[in-house]
Amino acid sequence: MKKRLVLILIFMLALVLVGCGEKPSGNGGGTPGGDTPGGDTPGGDTPVTGFSWEGKEVEKIVLLRDKLQAEYDFDEFDLSMLFVEVTFADGTKHEFSCDDEHFDLSKPITTTGKPRLTIICTDDEGNEVETANFTISIVSYTTQDERALDAAANVIMVKRNGEKVDFIIAKTSGIASGQLQYTFDTTKLTLGEVTKGTTVGYVNASVSDGKISIGFANDANLEAGTVICSIAYTGDYRNSSIAINEEFANGLWTLVENTPTSMNDISYHTSRK
Repeated sequence: MKKRLVLILIFMLALVLVGCGEKPSGNGGGTPGGDTPGGDTPGGDTPVTGFSWEGKEVEKIVLLRDKLQAEYDFDEFDLSMLFVEVTFADGTKHEFSCDDEHFDLSKPITTTGKPRLTIICTDDEGNEVETANFTISIVSYTTQDERALDAAANVIMVKRNGEKVDFIIAKTSGIASGQLQYTFDTTKLTLGEVTKGTTVGYVNASVSDGKISIGFANDANLEAGTVICSIAYTGDYRNSSIAINEEFANGLWTLVENTPTSMNDISYHTSRK
């Protein structure tokens, strides 16, 4: 009887041990073969991102000139704005932005102009393996704005502000009201909702067929820096060719002893900044 009881207890213990040794099915965290994404562990569902240069031999690099801008602002230029295609010895090709750690410029850009530059490509050990020569145009949009302001007594400026275009009285000896019409390239820019400047008494603005028509008025001369109105936009602002339409009867008035007086010394400037 005791022998039979001992056999039963041994059999039950064996069942318990077998059950504890089984692996759970289904979600397995990051374990091999599990269904839940598990980082970069073998068998996980999360894809491995990025590009590995390990074991790759560079055969040629080519600057992608179709991605070059017509000009770059000195204050904004960054290597991420340049792109190259690398051909490897195994025949594969890959596109990179030049802020990748394997690329560098032959010299820093310290001034405006059209510098002759070289993109240097290095391997994982930092050894130079290939180069590509090119020339770009570096300008200063800040300097362009400053010169426009210095050269005139009264300036109406168009300037982007995030996803809006601001129409600003950038410099003034006294402007209270005006009527303006600007043109722009409709293939590059789409203008939308108009917002009145907070310190301007009245603004009426409309956008139609590549033209921006603005009328504004105030009961006192406005200060430099006053935003007449802002217009939301989508598209390529810098290449949209926003400019004053000289064919329109544009006019500005200043208040002289509370009397509207026509102004003739007005300049218009579109900032690329």
